[in-house]
Amino acid sequence: MVLKAFFPTCCASADSGLLVGRMFKLWPLSFVWSKLSTCEQLRHRLEQLTLVFSTQKAKNPTQLMRKANMLVSVLLDVALGLVLLSWLHRKDRIGQLADALIPVADHVAEELQHLLQWLMGAPAGLKMNRALDQVLGRFFLYHIHLWIGYIHLMSPFIECILWHVGLSACLGLTVALSILSDIIALLTFHIYCFYVYGARLYCLKIYGLSSLWRLFRGKKWNVLRQRVDSCSYDLDQLFIGTLLFTILVFLLPTTALYYLVFTLLRLLVVTVQGLIHLLVDLVNSLPLYSLGLRLCRPYRLAAGVKFRVLEHEAGSPLLLLMQINPLSYSRVVHTYRLPSCGCHPKHSWGSLCRKLFFGELIYPWRQRGDKQD
Repeated sequence: MVLKAFFPTCCASADSGLLVGRMFKLWPLSFVWSKLSTCEQLRHRLEQLTLVFSTQKAKNPTQLMRKANMLVSVLLDVALGLVLLSWLHRKDRIGQLADALIPVADHVAEELQHLLQWLMGAPAGLKMNRALDQVLGRFFLYHIHLWIGYIHLMSPFIECILWHVGLSACLGLTVALSILSDIIALLTFHIYCFYVYGARLYCLKIYGLSSLWRLFRGKKWNVLRQRVDSCSYDLDQLFIGTLLFTILVFLLPTTALYYLVFTLLRLLVVTVQGLIHLLVDLVNSLPLYSLGLRLCRPYRLAAGVKFRVLEHEAGSPLLLLMQINPLSYSRVVHTYRLPSCGCHPKHSWGSLCRKLFFGELIYPWRQRGDKQD
């Protein structure tokens, strides 16, 4: 009877696990899962724990060293997370953070409103297009108004959210840092929206001006051959092109100024997230066990041997002293460095500047599993 009751329970749990796995493969959930740093970090730690506690024996000393480095990395990560958890729950620091978050969000929104009002005037004495300046300014001010309402709507739940975030530190410091990165991304989502709006509008005008500039030179872009070919235009096309080119040229400074300001704000947020991701990458990939072995027992990590002459006299045997030459610390880090789900710059500096100039969207930090463009 016990077995008859046990097998249906196991089948039901297996079916539910399979159903959950299929649900996470659906497009919205899989998209969200791939974009959250917390999910990537949890997946990375789960893969490491699966490898560490697998019953398959290591085939060589390198694999054994890798397992030891992973185990020490996970243990240190959890220990640092518990230290952070004890610090947050001591003296009600979570309540203090929750009370300070709303005033900080209001201050940031107020500063953004002052910035937009400054842009809607005559910023730095620049002559702006009055109509377009007012439309863009009011459009962005309305987004800030919506964002303030959203923050105040969430204010009763902020302390509960922070309490659960602090509790997640028991899974490791890297998990808490990944959650912090996701929270920063959510709290600055309005800045990201401003950047996308400004970049798209600026990019549209840049490509429009480049296309009209080819029209004046009797050229056109051949989509099929992916090259610029000669083309003859009639008088009406040249007249309309001249009008459009003039309009875009006079509207470009206003759009470019908004794009520049919001791009700088976006890069500031990305820099903060990048520093957090680099710290997570450092904890994930640093071979702590190998470094400790190099410090305590350097002869276990040898780069070779060297001989020193002890006694060399005529008619007597040559006495040599063999000494182990240990690996340098930089070589240990390079050799035994663990793979990480951290991020690193996707573009070179030249490519990044080119994309910024033409208004293309920039995602400077990517996961290591992503492909290059």
